[in-house]
Amino acid sequence: MKTRIISGIFLILILIAVLLLGGYVLFFTLLGVSLIGMYELFRVFGFEKKAPAIIAYIVAVIYYLNLKFEFLPGYRILIIGFIIALMVSYVVSYPKLSATQMMAAFFGFFYVSMMLSFIYLTRELPNGIFLVWLIFICSWVADTCAYFVGS
Repeated sequence: MKTRIISGIFLILILIAVLLLGGYVLFFTLLGVSLIGMYELFRVFGFEKKAPAIIAYIVAVIYYLNLKFEFLPGYRILIIGFIIALMVSYVVSYPKLSATQMMAAFFGFFYVSMMLSFIYLTRELPNGIFLVWLIFICSWVADTCAYFVGS
């Protein structure tokens, strides 16, 4: 329990620093956390170093770079390309990979990478620092209350 408290305090201090700095620090931190989160999810499904995972990592990096530098006119091209690349990798390696792993690759990009990117997008709004803190504080209060109530 003591280790959890110390590591929790350390992570909150890092979160405070990253959110206050914003900009490139927040951008690259969220990109790194997204890639680590995707890796952990893909590891659970047993394909963290196979083609669908690599495709998802590449698409996540392109997505984040597009958030910052806006070199793609929209996300449709990226998403359609991602789905086509996943389906090609599934057909090519059919007996080795399952449909569940393909769905995890698809879900991993959208749920982990894309959802975390909204922290960056919210922070970049005028007075976005307050909105981001509101999101975190509401989440922490809800989790804490659920822990004490028991549901």
